[in-house]
Amino acid sequence: MDFSKPDVYWPYITFAVFLITAVVVVGREFLTARGIDKAYPLGRVAIAVPIAVFGTEHFASALDIMKMVPRYMPGRLFWTYFVGVCLFAAAVSFIFRIWIPLAASLLGIMFACFVAMMDLPGSIVSPHSRFNWTLAARELVFSAGALLLAVTSGSRKRTRGENVVAMVALSIVACVSIFYGIEQILQTECVPAVPLQKVTPLWIPLAHFWTLLTGIIMIIGGAAMFVPSVSRQSAAALGFWVVLLVLTLYLAIMIAKPNLEGLNYFTDTLMFGGVLLVAARGYQRR
Repeated sequence: MDFSKPDVYWPYITFAVFLITAVVVVGREFLTARGIDKAYPLGRVAIAVPIAVFGTEHFASALDIMKMVPRYMPGRLFWTYFVGVCLFAAAVSFIFRIWIPLAASLLGIMFACFVAMMDLPGSIVSPHSRFNWTLAARELVFSAGALLLAVTSGSRKRTRGENVVAMVALSIVACVSIFYGIEQILQTECVPAVPLQKVTPLWIPLAHFWTLLTGIIMIIGGAAMFVPSVSRQSAAALGFWVVLLVLTLYLAIMIAKPNLEGLNYFTDTLMFGGVLLVAARGYQRR
């Protein structure tokens, strides 16, 4: 890896700084939480660190990312930088617990705009592209996760409107989990959890087995999220499993080839795990 390139070293520096900061700031909250309640602080960190990295990439690779902004949008470079600032601000908010409901709500709306303006049109134009639908589902579940974080961050009883938002978001998370599970069973050569285009290296022990196993787990776990008696436990279990995959399989891939792609796959999947962990809290205080 060429650390002389800012589009490479700045995202890695951001990852290290925010991860260390999160451990220091949120570590006590995680250690004092009991049982399944540990899912919430861990999920918050698992969302915050990736979006900080994504935010940095909007500055370090601005010209490349600008190409993804729809051509009908004026000031495409401005919006690239603006989204980077928003992502970075949301990451700080989630770690230090500053205005989380506002930051998470705006983040959820922003990801929903990504789906409506970029991912869904791309999927409609190329309906047979598995990658496009997987990407659209990823952005949609990120939006749902941010909205769940917004409505679960307080200690007060939720309003009726917040309960509606939570239930819709939880249904999206469950459905995407099932969808990803089916994809992994059909595409066992791809990396597990978020089945994009990357193929699991064959030097990983039982490389294809982990994708197949994760696919089965996600189908069962996603379906169980619709069962009230085990919904919270199912979301937390899926989240912990995905984070475990990130800290083992994805970390090994990133260390073996520490390029920007490896970091992006690591953080993408970590954020998906964070969404599942936050979802576990979404079933409380209805």
